[in-house]
Amino acid sequence: MKRRINTLVVHASELVTPSAGLDRPARGPQLDQLVVVPDGALAVDAGRVVATGETAELLDRFEADEVIDAHDRLVSPAFVDPHTHLLYGGSRHDEWQGKVLERAVPGIDAGIRTTIAATRAASDTELTARALADLDEALAHGTTVLEAKTGYGLSPDEEIRLLDLTRSLAHPVRVLATYLGAHTVPADHLGRRAEYIRSVVDTLPRIAHTADFCDIACDPVSFTQQESRHIAAAARDLGLSLKFHADQTGDVGGTQLAVEFGAVSVDHLDQASDAALDALAASETVGVVFPGANFHLLDMTASLVPGGRPPKDLAAWADRVLRSGAALALSTDYNPGTAPSLSMQMVMQLAARLYRWSYSQVWHMATLNAAAALGVQDTRGSLAPGKSADFVIWSVRSHGEVVHRFGTNMADRVYADGWLVAEAGRRLPRTTPATQASPAL
Repeated sequence: MKRRINTLVVHASELVTPSAGLDRPARGPQLDQLVVVPDGALAVDAGRVVATGETAELLDRFEADEVIDAHDRLVSPAFVDPHTHLLYGGSRHDEWQGKVLERAVPGIDAGIRTTIAATRAASDTELTARALADLDEALAHGTTVLEAKTGYGLSPDEEIRLLDLTRSLAHPVRVLATYLGAHTVPADHLGRRAEYIRSVVDTLPRIAHTADFCDIACDPVSFTQQESRHIAAAARDLGLSLKFHADQTGDVGGTQLAVEFGAVSVDHLDQASDAALDALAASETVGVVFPGANFHLLDMTASLVPGGRPPKDLAAWADRVLRSGAALALSTDYNPGTAPSLSMQMVMQLAARLYRWSYSQVWHMATLNAAAALGVQDTRGSLAPGKSADFVIWSVRSHGEVVHRFGTNMADRVYADGWLVAEAGRRLPRTTPATQASPAL
């Protein structure tokens, strides 16, 4: 007798999902084992994945209230974006043009301070409206789970304001909130560094029950390893899960510190040493990398100014990181200065081009491994039975096309917890479950 369920998606040209049975991030050879099911099908009930397989098999097993014919369409898990700076004020497009034209431009820390000033000046209404519009864009491109950091307030009250605004966002994208008081030293504390670090630590008890994570930037433009250790120990004593920005502009031991503290993720790794990568590979901490930031910062091109910085060999760096055996994830690093894009499609496309990573590798890193970078791999990131039914029906036939093409949004329909929440690039009101969606594609 067939089991009655809510929704059956059938006749996908391909159904793809990270390696069957994995509830931990894929690494090493597992990254090459993307499950690809021709004429695939997906069974959903009560917002959860029930089964995946070939269409004929699932039609024999299930009877559905609604059957969605995905003929000539790819079906995949939705994306998870594990590192964004969602709430901010202002724009830094003039700063970026200065970089393109080789004019003197501020460093990353000075750019952050520019955004701090604009964010402090923005109203709650302005910040919320921009964040909701940005979440609409992320959703339309296939992202259903996203982490959002504070870090552009950098005073106790401003950081708490940003955290509260993040928590108040009502949107189909599930948003996890991160306290990043330790982003950099703000302009009003440049001569009082120790005082600012004390204020970050003193704020921790005020956010311990509202933040999902505490993030610390251990980098030459932010905080030393000793300073970061002090903040991390205080956060850990309060039971906060840790994430780290580490070793983006120089190696100060941030990656090893993140591993030592059992951080959920350590992000950037641009200047991480071989020893740091070995430590990361031996741990459960996920390394998160940002091809969009490398692209936007023009890391792959030489300076036009005589004696200027040389280009980075991103492919060689990426090969070294991948060969370390560390669990790796991709993310947008969305922010107004160094990575102003919310498209995880674009992130995969750039990872393939700049890092020379394969289709299978980048799909794993944008779904299951990205979920692991937020500690939600048990419920998100793949189409395994029991997980939330977060999936995308694409306007292309193959998972490779999503990476091969660029510059256009190929996500046609996006579902979160079994509900149709975006279609044709537009967020829909969350009033229509997948079982009531039109089957016509």
